Amino acid sequence: MTRLRVLIVDDNHDAAESLTMLLSEHEVQSAYDGEDALAIATDFHADIVILDIGLPGINGHELARRLRAQPGTARAVLVALSGFGTAEDRAQSREAGCEQHFVKPVDPQALIDFLRVVAARSVP
Repeated sequence: MTRLRVLIVDDNHDAAESLTMLLSEHEVQSAYDGEDALAIATDFHADIVILDIGLPGINGHELARRLRAQPGTARAVLVALSGFGTAEDRAQSREAGCEQHFVKPVDPQALIDFLRVVAARSVP
Protein backbone atom coordinates (compact mmCIF):
# COMPACT_ATOMS: atom_id res chain seq x y z
CA MET A 1 0.00 0.00 0.00
CA THR A 2 1.10 3.56 -0.69
CA ARG A 3 2.19 5.36 2.46
CA LEU A 4 0.07 8.46 2.95
CA ARG A 5 0.80 11.68 4.78
CA VAL A 6 -2.08 11.98 7.26
CA LEU A 7 -2.93 14.99 9.40
CA ILE A 8 -5.27 14.27 12.31
CA VAL A 9 -7.05 17.24 13.86
CA ASP A 10 -8.93 16.59 17.09
CA ASP A 11 -9.08 18.58 20.31
CA ASN A 12 -9.39 15.31 22.23
CA HIS A 13 -5.72 14.33 22.65
CA ASP A 14 -6.57 10.69 23.46
CA ALA A 15 -8.69 10.35 20.32
CA ALA A 16 -5.94 11.90 18.18
CA GLU A 17 -3.31 9.59 19.70
CA SER A 18 -5.54 6.54 19.17
CA LEU A 19 -5.97 7.43 15.50
CA THR A 20 -2.23 8.01 15.19
CA MET A 21 -1.55 4.50 16.51
CA LEU A 22 -4.27 2.99 14.30
CA LEU A 23 -2.76 4.61 11.21
CA SER A 24 0.89 4.04 12.12
CA GLU A 25 1.70 2.49 8.74
CA HIS A 26 1.34 6.01 7.33
CA GLU A 27 3.24 9.19 8.12
CA VAL A 28 0.99 10.86 10.68
CA GLN A 29 1.02 14.23 12.41
CA SER A 30 -1.54 15.56 14.86
CA ALA A 31 -2.97 18.96 15.69
CA TYR A 32 -5.34 19.75 18.52
CA ASP A 33 -7.03 22.85 17.12
CA GLY A 34 -7.60 24.60 13.81
CA GLU A 35 -4.79 27.13 14.13
CA ASP A 36 -2.22 24.40 14.80
CA ALA A 37 -3.61 22.36 11.90
CA LEU A 38 -3.19 25.30 9.50
CA ALA A 39 0.38 25.85 10.70
CA ILE A 40 1.31 22.17 10.35
CA ALA A 41 -0.42 21.91 6.96
CA THR A 42 1.80 24.66 5.56
CA ASP A 43 4.86 22.38 5.62
CA PHE A 44 3.45 18.85 5.99
CA HIS A 45 1.45 18.74 2.72
CA ALA A 46 -0.93 16.02 3.89
CA ASP A 47 -2.53 13.64 1.41
CA ILE A 48 -5.45 13.23 3.77
CA VAL A 49 -6.73 15.32 6.68
CA ILE A 50 -9.02 13.72 9.25
CA LEU A 51 -10.67 16.55 11.11
CA ASP A 52 -13.02 16.76 14.04
CA ILE A 53 -15.92 19.07 13.28
CA GLY A 54 -16.48 20.24 16.87
CA LEU A 55 -13.16 22.02 17.34
CA PRO A 56 -12.77 25.04 19.59
CA GLY A 57 -12.16 28.32 17.76
CA ILE A 58 -12.08 27.40 14.09
CA ASN A 59 -14.64 24.60 13.68
CA GLY A 60 -13.98 21.71 11.33
CA HIS A 61 -16.08 23.10 8.49
CA GLU A 62 -14.23 26.42 8.48
CA LEU A 63 -10.93 24.57 8.81
CA ALA A 64 -11.81 22.47 5.75
CA ARG A 65 -12.49 25.63 3.74
CA ARG A 66 -9.18 27.16 4.82
CA LEU A 67 -7.27 23.98 4.03
CA ARG A 68 -8.80 23.99 0.55
CA ALA A 69 -7.41 27.52 0.09
CA GLN A 70 -3.82 26.56 1.08
CA PRO A 71 -1.55 25.36 -1.74
CA GLY A 72 -0.15 22.46 0.33
CA THR A 73 -3.58 21.00 1.12
CA ALA A 74 -5.75 22.23 -1.76
CA ARG A 75 -5.86 18.69 -3.18
CA ALA A 76 -5.80 16.74 0.08
CA VAL A 77 -8.66 14.38 0.81
CA LEU A 78 -10.59 15.88 3.71
CA VAL A 79 -12.45 13.56 6.06
CA ALA A 80 -14.90 14.83 8.67
CA LEU A 81 -14.99 13.08 12.02
CA SER A 82 -17.95 14.09 14.15
CA GLY A 83 -20.23 13.05 16.94
CA PHE A 84 -23.10 14.09 14.67
CA GLY A 85 -24.18 12.11 11.63
CA THR A 86 -27.53 13.38 10.39
CA ALA A 87 -28.07 13.98 6.69
CA GLU A 88 -27.71 17.72 7.37
CA ASP A 89 -24.41 17.19 9.22
CA ARG A 90 -23.09 15.15 6.31
CA ALA A 91 -24.26 17.76 3.79
CA GLN A 92 -22.49 20.53 5.72
CA SER A 93 -19.26 18.50 5.70
CA ARG A 94 -19.58 17.87 1.97
CA GLU A 95 -20.25 21.58 1.31
CA ALA A 96 -17.12 22.45 3.31
CA GLY A 97 -15.04 20.18 1.06
CA CYS A 98 -14.98 16.88 2.92
CA GLU A 99 -15.10 13.76 0.78
CA GLN A 100 -16.12 11.45 3.63
CA HIS A 101 -17.93 11.88 6.95
CA PHE A 102 -17.40 9.38 9.76
CA VAL A 103 -19.39 9.44 12.98
CA LYS A 104 -17.61 9.00 16.32
CA PRO A 105 -16.73 6.55 17.55
CA VAL A 106 -15.32 5.68 14.15
CA ASP A 107 -15.22 2.05 13.08
CA PRO A 108 -11.44 1.48 12.81
CA GLN A 109 -11.77 -0.94 9.89
CA ALA A 110 -13.97 1.47 7.94
CA LEU A 111 -11.37 4.20 8.34
CA ILE A 112 -8.51 1.88 7.34
CA ASP A 113 -10.50 0.70 4.31
CA PHE A 114 -11.14 4.29 3.27
CA LEU A 115 -7.44 5.12 3.50
CA ARG A 116 -6.67 2.08 1.35
CA VAL A 117 -9.02 3.42 -1.31
CA VAL A 118 -7.34 6.83 -1.15
CA ALA A 119 -3.89 5.22 -1.32
CA ALA A 120 -4.91 3.13 -4.35
CA ARG A 121 -6.12 6.28 -6.14
CA SER A 122 -2.78 7.98 -5.59
CA VAL A 123 -0.76 5.23 -7.28
CA PRO A 124 0.20 6.43 -10.79
